[in-house]
Amino acid sequence: MATLRNLTRPGTIICRVFRQIKRESNLDRTAVLACYPTIPCSSHDDICLTQQRCLFQLPKLPGTSTNKRKDYSERRLLGYSMEQMYEIVADVEKYTEFVPWCTQSTVFNSKPGSFKCKMEVGFPPLSERYTSCVTVAKPNLVKSECTDGRLFNHLLTTWQFSPGVADIPNTCVLDFSVSFEFRHALHSQLSSVFFDTVVKEMVNSFLIRAKQKYGAPSIRAQKPKILLYNS
Repeated sequence: MATLRNLTRPGTIICRVFRQIKRESNLDRTAVLACYPTIPCSSHDDICLTQQRCLFQLPKLPGTSTNKRKDYSERRLLGYSMEQMYEIVADVEKYTEFVPWCTQSTVFNSKPGSFKCKMEVGFPPLSERYTSCVTVAKPNLVKSECTDGRLFNHLLTTWQFSPGVADIPNTCVLDFSVSFEFRHALHSQLSSVFFDTVVKEMVNSFLIRAKQKYGAPSIRAQKPKILLYNS
């Protein structure tokens, strides 16, 4: 988790994104500054976003690359039961305690088999809110889909749990997948920066939570089998 915290420094992330945008859009410094109220960073960082400005409310730069959908899925054997992992993943209101980049999660409109959740993601003071519809089927499924469409064109996260090793009760097989596409071009640039450090670390954050809640896993940590990786 230390690595994730180090990556949340706004100046480091934002400057990397803006340098990438300048390269891909062929805009000079004047053109970029005209589109974005920014402040100088240093001799090594061309421009930096002011911390008072919301990350996901930036206007679109002309000439930037178009949106790109990203997909990732993996399968791995876990040293916890389906019921144990389901309880952690379905307890969305506790995400702020251990999920990277999640700063707020509030459940509402609960019904049998589903509920809605208001989420806030980002790193202070840069953040954005969106609403997800969560479908649950204990102890096998937790599926979350973005419904408000302000930040994402598409966001779908699925956790599926199935029985693990027959003679080891506290095991299960996890099939985890996430698919997303940001609405605007700048968001797509950010997704390239965050994809490897956030999406691919997501499962590990839940396993750390499981160890805190249930103790050591019943088997040694297993490497995931990557089923799909479209970055």
